[in-house]
Amino acid sequence: MLISQKIEAAFNAQIGHELSNSHQYMAIAAYFEKEDLFGLAKIYTEQAVEERDHAMKFVKFLLDAGASPRFPAVPEPRNDFATPVEAAQLAYDSEITTTKQINDLVDLAQSERNHIAQNFLQWFVTEQLEEVASASTRLNIIRRAGPTVLMVEAYLAHQ
Repeated sequence: MLISQKIEAAFNAQIGHELSNSHQYMAIAAYFEKEDLFGLAKIYTEQAVEERDHAMKFVKFLLDAGASPRFPAVPEPRNDFATPVEAAQLAYDSEITTTKQINDLVDLAQSERNHIAQNFLQWFVTEQLEEVASASTRLNIIRRAGPTVLMVEAYLAHQ
């Protein structure tokens, strides 16, 4: 096996985190769909698919490294939101948490001098910059729209 049991366990935990993020984004998308904010619903649905794809990258890496992927139980996501800002804030907070998790994995791979795992994780480091920036932009746009969140839909239609 090309990785330690400690890295294997940490990567398996990250599979669960990524799948949990996917579920949370689906719940956020459903909230926006229920509010007839279809542009936002589409964005968060696409984000949910990306998060599932991130989990599968960890699965593929573990298989290629001779390890055993595990799919931990995923907690129920938050399903109810009082405002669009609340939903977008949760998405932003989730990306900040994920960034910390990825950084912790990089630290682990570095501490074990596992260059294969470090190289794999670099894609996620770059991805998290994009994810946090996008989540921040969406949150800021929704905040600026205030109670006229329908303006966000118009903005998205012209993007």
